Amino acid sequence: MRVTRVVETSLGPVEVMHVPGDRPPVLFFPGGHCSAAVDCGWSLYASLGYGVLSFSRPGYGLTDVGALTAQEFVPAVTDCCEQLAVDETSGAVGVSFGGLQAIHVAVAQPDLVPRLFLHSCAPSTHAYPDTRREALMGPIAFAPGMQRLVWAAIARLVDSEAGLRRMVGTLSMRPPEGWWSSWSSADRDSARELFASMSSGSGFVNDLRQGRDGRSAYRRQFEARVLCPALVTASRSDAGVAFRHAEDLARTIATATLIEIDSPSHLFWIGPARDQVARAIRTFVATAP
Repeated sequence: MRVTRVVETSLGPVEVMHVPGDRPPVLFFPGGHCSAAVDCGWSLYASLGYGVLSFSRPGYGLTDVGALTAQEFVPAVTDCCEQLAVDETSGAVGVSFGGLQAIHVAVAQPDLVPRLFLHSCAPSTHAYPDTRREALMGPIAFAPGMQRLVWAAIARLVDSEAGLRRMVGTLSMRPPEGWWSSWSSADRDSARELFASMSSGSGFVNDLRQGRDGRSAYRRQFEARVLCPALVTASRSDAGVAFRHAEDLARTIATATLIEIDSPSHLFWIGPARDQVARAIRTFVATAP
């Protein structure tokens, strides 16, 4: 993982990771269980020449601002950009649960965010988690007091090839035997590092509160206010986030372009699908300058 720093904002300390690039940085908002330095797709943007300013969202990493919603966290994002002299960006990127934050920053700071990139994101106007079982178990398994034990067990599991395959398989709608061989040893090492570095803190429970069905109209209101060009990518094989969220985001965000990708799992930045997503980003930027 990369080195992070803590920026003192008006709302409290916020952990960020700043990676320089040839192009203006993207404001990167990781998904659930990921702090700023955990690579849940930011390396894809770095490989395309973009700088990256990644944030530990409320409840994750060293960010200590309380259980703020995505809308309430926007001033802290703005403070970080000002203190780090980031006055131009290539856009805001949201992965999975980070999509909520990317949308709110795009709406609140249109002069700072010329484009919006949403990868395998949920919730949309649909609630998330997608199943009743996940909705019931998520707040228990990943509660602040329990999550350390859960992630320690997962880190031990993925030490073995069989355990890693089993864990990644839970994020796919397709049997692993049909696609596991397409992942290189480097891909498998990346996945192993990802799971070993994940932690829920108090962030995932905070995410779940914002994904409830009762907040659907609220989420729709902000999605409809996005004015910049938006790229939405997702896979029908993703068992972590249902494809219907991407379809819903593409309908609700008037400026959105939906690109269906062939990733066999939720981890779109690992494996051959990474190149497909990179092409989608290049094409989108070329046509939405």
